[in-house]
Amino acid sequence: MLALALVLVAVIVLLVPSVSNYLRQQGEVAALREQIAEQQQAQEQHRADLARWDDPAYIKQQARERIFLVMPGEKRYLVKGGSGIEESTGTGSAGQPEDLPWVDSLWESVSRAATD
Repeated sequence: MLALALVLVAVIVLLVPSVSNYLRQQGEVAALREQIAEQQQAQEQHRADLARWDDPAYIKQQARERIFLVMPGEKRYLVKGGSGIEESTGTGSAGQPEDLPWVDSLWESVSRAATD
């Protein structure tokens, strides 16, 4: 009976590392399969985006939205201060007069940075 117990313990000691490696590798395989599925889905999305650029109407729409391109004879009006577009006044630095010469503006910036 003691010999059987020793053989059983020896088998367990020999199999535990192999089984743990197998289970770890199965987890890695599952994670890699999930990653492959995500990458294939992203690839399909990129192919669909690329296929849209074959449509001249889509190209015109993107040109109008991205670089405000208009067709010959059309006029594009950009409303400032409307909803969605904030009107910017000046260079963005608070309290700096806009009508200063560049040298004075530079000196003002240096002196303001020195005091801050």
